[in-house]
Amino acid sequence: MNIELDDLRHHFGRFLVWLLWMHVPLLGVVSLLTAHPAYPAMLAGAGLALCYHLMWWRRGIAPATRFLSAVALMGEPAILLVLLRGHPWQMDMHMYFFAMLALTIAWCDRRATLTAAAAISLHHLLLLYLLPSVVFPSDGNFERVLLHAGIVLFQTAALVWLSNRLVESFDHNRIMAAEILAKNEALEARTREAEDANRAKSLFLANMSHEIRTPMNAILGFCHLIARTDLDTRQSDYVTKISQAGVSLLRLINDILDFSKNEACKLTLEAHPFDLRVALENQLQLVAGDAQARNVSLEASVAREVPARLVADEVRFNQIALNLISNAVKFAPGGTVRVALEIVGEDAQGVTLGLRVSDTGIGMTPEQQASLFSSFTQADSSTTRRFGGTGLGLAICRQIVEQMGGTIAVTSAPGEGSTFTCHLPMAREPDGAEQAPPIPEHVRRLRVLAADDNPASRQLLQEIFAGWGMGVELVASGAEALSAVSSAHESGTPHDLVLLDWKMPGLDGMETASAIQTAAQAARREPPRLLIVTAYGADNLVTAMHGVEFAGILTKPIVPTILLETIENAFTPRLAPNEKSVPDPAPEAGRVPMVASHLRGRRLLLAEDNEINREIAVTLLVDAGLEVDCAKDGREACARMAAQGAAYSAILMDVQMPEMDGIAATRVIRESWPGDALPIIAMTAHAYEEERQRCFAVGMNDHIAKPVDPLALVRTLERWLAAAPPPAACAQDKPTPGTLAPPPSPGPLPAVLPPFDIPAALVRVNGKAALLRKLLLSFGEIYADAGGELRRLLAEGRLADARRHAHSLKGVAGSLELTSVQACAATIERLLAEGKAVEAREAISQLEHELAPALTALRTLGREAAQAPPCPLSTGDPDARLAAFEDLRARVRRRSLSARAAFARFASASGLSEDAIADHPVRRALEELDYEGALARLDAMAESLREPAPQRSQQEGVTG
Repeated sequence: MNIELDDLRHHFGRFLVWLLWMHVPLLGVVSLLTAHPAYPAMLAGAGLALCYHLMWWRRGIAPATRFLSAVALMGEPAILLVLLRGHPWQMDMHMYFFAMLALTIAWCDRRATLTAAAAISLHHLLLLYLLPSVVFPSDGNFERVLLHAGIVLFQTAALVWLSNRLVESFDHNRIMAAEILAKNEALEARTREAEDANRAKSLFLANMSHEIRTPMNAILGFCHLIARTDLDTRQSDYVTKISQAGVSLLRLINDILDFSKNEACKLTLEAHPFDLRVALENQLQLVAGDAQARNVSLEASVAREVPARLVADEVRFNQIALNLISNAVKFAPGGTVRVALEIVGEDAQGVTLGLRVSDTGIGMTPEQQASLFSSFTQADSSTTRRFGGTGLGLAICRQIVEQMGGTIAVTSAPGEGSTFTCHLPMAREPDGAEQAPPIPEHVRRLRVLAADDNPASRQLLQEIFAGWGMGVELVASGAEALSAVSSAHESGTPHDLVLLDWKMPGLDGMETASAIQTAAQAARREPPRLLIVTAYGADNLVTAMHGVEFAGILTKPIVPTILLETIENAFTPRLAPNEKSVPDPAPEAGRVPMVASHLRGRRLLLAEDNEINREIAVTLLVDAGLEVDCAKDGREACARMAAQGAAYSAILMDVQMPEMDGIAATRVIRESWPGDALPIIAMTAHAYEEERQRCFAVGMNDHIAKPVDPLALVRTLERWLAAAPPPAACAQDKPTPGTLAPPPSPGPLPAVLPPFDIPAALVRVNGKAALLRKLLLSFGEIYADAGGELRRLLAEGRLADARRHAHSLKGVAGSLELTSVQACAATIERLLAEGKAVEAREAISQLEHELAPALTALRTLGREAAQAPPCPLSTGDPDARLAAFEDLRARVRRRSLSARAAFARFASASGLSEDAIADHPVRRALEELDYEGALARLDAMAESLREPAPQRSQQEGVTG
């Protein structure tokens, strides 16, 4: 079967239907013009057309249809020949036979053509003997019929030959198409094989990268630690060489991986604003150690017209700069390497940045320069042997530069050094783009003195502080620094911070620092904070301190961001004069992590939709000395911020919540509250880097992964609360000294509860067995039909809600150390995020399988708790118990979150057991922020508390 040939026959067959029917009116017109009745001729034409039309309708392009069409086509000129007999045009009608005969070639079937030729011949012979006048107007004879037959025969042979050639061409095309299709399929198969091989190669490279980097990091790390111990000369030399070899191997691995990625066209470029000066300084910092070891002087300059920030791929720019600078250092021992940034072009889209790296090294010949940017090539084999390296660094630079749309070139001469020049197009930062965080006010107010004998270093420090809007007093020696510190103190404007270069002529940095501190002690005044700056490595500096106290150590070249971070750490904001701190409770064994004393009592807003996660977070935060307001979704968090945003010092924001998620809520809050005034910290079960960056992109300050580590949570909050301004919190809601309840002793929780890891889960809740028991039972109630709920949501097409439910289950299971369920829920969440609902439905069965033993264990735990007898109240001081009760009720009336701490005091004074505390209706109401319900319970308890002691004890025991 030839599809193209059959398609042609279909088109021709439909055309013949139209052609034969059009002959019907034509025959009628010719009949009228020749004075013949119209209907006989029209009936004859209609008969021919109808016969063919019916055959076409029933048989399509079958051979019978072709043969019938050949006869019908010959019938039309035969009828015309009858109508035109005796007319001058009678002989012209014979030409119409030949035209109709030629039409049959479109069938590409020689049998149809032969049928038409036979019809013509029979027509002429038959009419020659029956109606000779119809064939020829005069002198008709057999010889003329034979002549016509010969002409028809010749035309038929030509048409048959052409028809055969057409059929052969179609067959040839069909065979070629089949071959092309087969080859395409083979090519696609090979392409898939190549893609699979490429993916396997990428996976292999990734695995090898991980497998090699892990031991290499250990080797380098231990080399560093061993080098800091007491070693003899030979041992120190061995360790140093091991470390150098390890660094070289690590660079080799990085080069090979980067080159492979570039060759596979997997290199992707990002575009975001970054600080060019900071980026360049960071790369100089990375090669400073090598430069020192090779006695190479590093010099850097940035033209004033270079914008502070441009938009490009910072990582790739850093990679180019680091490769060029490290190469220059390697090939210029004992010389100088100069790095310069300048603007070499400018247009409406942006600027073209020029990066120039020059060295005074060995240089290269023109022949060596010609192959310099090729893979695995250096200037020649001798340089490879002498200086080491793979020859991939410059090839990688060329690949990156070209993908960024730039150019890279080199000029060099033997013995005169080399200059590498990169031209990189970069976009300007858009107006209104997010700028770098402002310098904290307590840093901006500092009076700074810097001592360095190098004029270039002094100029760099002056530019850094000027960029921050700060002044700095500069001196060139240790003696000048001592004089400046003394003069400033006598004038009543002492310095807050002094930066000292270590190696200065005369008094070095160590001697100057010692003299400053000695003078301050003699005068009984507070010395300024000291920062020591060195180009000789921090390890060597530590051994030379001789008891001098420094607030930090900086290495050259100085990186502004590191300098700022060091200053901020040295000058942690003090407590405001009008801010009251809560004294530390008496230390106890097993004390839980707490924030610094001057931060206690700060109020936080917790946005978390999951009840179990909310309870865990509230407990950890209250234990840490903080007050907490809760919001069940992002919309409620925004409403609370609009109503009393000034009362909060920070927000802990879950990312996935109904109504409004944490990302959307942060966008709304950031419209009114900038990041330096109100830290927002993400709390989410997503620990991926993509999720972290998504949080940072909308203005969140930090990221804490669930399950939450209590110590990490407290340390993160402490860092951000210290930097944020104190809020205008309500005084009546501040906790009073001693209100923080100590952690309860372990309750009747089984030490082993398969499949839960009880010891690890206890760490998550600061060792509170009663709280963990309550959370476990709540988990059993909420997620008893987790699989059914997920199936229902999927059946309703609510993929987002199903994903959120799986996300919540993952977080809670992780907090309760139910790792198998956590893993299954994470799988379901990932599948739903990828839109794979069918695979997610299949994964639900595995989730139910892993969840079943946990639910069985929790049902057993619940039955044991229900059968446990209530614990009666102890016979403590009734007056203390009543006072605690009244304090609790007053706080509930004010709807204060400190009511929970007041309940803990009341429970302690009443001698309630852990189980009684966990199940107490007042406590449950307070946990749900149901102050009306809690007040109603307290009012019901009021009379019983004022009854005589024996009766009261019995009743309260039942109530508890």
